[in-house]
Amino acid sequence: MSIKLDFVKQLTTTKAVKDEENSINKKQIKESFNSLIDSAFLFGKSRPAIEKLQDKVELKFSYICLLKILEDYSDDYEVDKSDVRSKAKQIYESAFSYKDVLRRKNKSKCSYINPYQNLLVGNSASKVEISRGYERQLLVLSKMFDLELNKIIIDPREIIESYSTYLLQKQSFELLENPIEKRIIDEEILLNFNPNQEKLYSSNIISKISYHSEEDNDIYKMINRFNDVIMFQKIGTLEYEKSNFSNSFYLRDGSTLQNYRIRKEYNSFSNYDYDNQTIAKEYNIFTNLNIYQLTSDPEFTLLHADILFSDLNLKESIIHNGGYIGEIVKNDNGKYDIFHDHDKLCACIDFKKN
Repeated sequence: MSIKLDFVKQLTTTKAVKDEENSINKKQIKESFNSLIDSAFLFGKSRPAIEKLQDKVELKFSYICLLKILEDYSDDYEVDKSDVRSKAKQIYESAFSYKDVLRRKNKSKCSYINPYQNLLVGNSASKVEISRGYERQLLVLSKMFDLELNKIIIDPREIIESYSTYLLQKQSFELLENPIEKRIIDEEILLNFNPNQEKLYSSNIISKISYHSEEDNDIYKMINRFNDVIMFQKIGTLEYEKSNFSNSFYLRDGSTLQNYRIRKEYNSFSNYDYDNQTIAKEYNIFTNLNIYQLTSDPEFTLLHADILFSDLNLKESIIHNGGYIGEIVKNDNGKYDIFHDHDKLCACIDFKKN
C-alpha cells in the first residue's frame, strides 16, 4: 500500500491539550522524528522495501530541514508552526528547482536524458535490475542523511543537492516502471541520433519528381527486440531528378527511393491496460531496402526492426523528413551506420509539400 505523507506537517504536529496551540520547539520535533522513524505502521514488514526506503529518505530530509531552520534556537524555544512550515516549503522548492539543474547536467553529457544512468544500471535493464538499482541508491541517500544528522553544522546546499538527486532518481524509477515510457526511452537510446533531419533540406535541389504506385507486392515480416511484429510491403517508388547549376540534368534516380507501408503489432503492450488486445499502427514511409539482405542477414534485419523501424524514427521522420527514414549502410570499417541521403531527403520533403 502506497502512503503519501507530509512529513514536515507530521513532525510539527504536537499532541497539545489546547486546540489553539500554534507553537512548537526543537525538542518536540525530535520526539516526533524518533516516534515516526520507529513506526511499525510506516516501516514494518507489510510494506514494499522501496516504499519504506522512500519514506525514510523523505522523513530524514524533512527532519534535517527543520533542524536547519531551528539551529540557532535552544531545544525548548517556542516558534510558530506555520512560520517553520513555510520556511521548510521554501527548502523543498529549492530542491525541486535544483532537480531540473541536475537533469540538464545529465543531458549535457549525452544527447538524451538517460534514466538508467540516474539509477546506475545498464541500458535496457530488466524490471528486477531497475528495482535493485533504485533500492541501492535509496540506501546510499538514507546513509548520507544519517551523516548530516550527526553534523554540528548542516550545509543546506548539501542536503538540497542530495534530496534533488533523490527526486531525479525517483522520477527515473517511475518512468522505467511504466512499460510504455520504458519502451520510448529504450528506443531513444538505441537510435543514438536525432531522427529529425529537416535541417539538411535544401530547396531547388530536386527538379522533377514522379511517383509510381505498385500493388500486390510480397509482405515481409520481422520481429523486434520487444517482441512486436513488423510487416512491410512495397507500395510504390518515388523517382526524382537533380540538376546542376547549368540546369542540365545529371542525376536521375528511379529505383532506390521506395515507398513502404509498415504495420506494427505491439505484442509488448498486450498486457498493459489494453485488455489483452494487440495494438497495431500503420506508417507510410520512404527508404531503400535490400530485401535479399533483410531475409538472409540476422544482424541487418535486427537493425531495421529495432532502429530504422522504431516508433521514434518512424514518427519523427514522417513529421520532419517527408517520411524518409534513412537507410542502413556499411561504413569503411565494415560496421553498419544509419545514413540519410541528402537528395532523397529533399525529394521526399518536396513530394510531401506537393
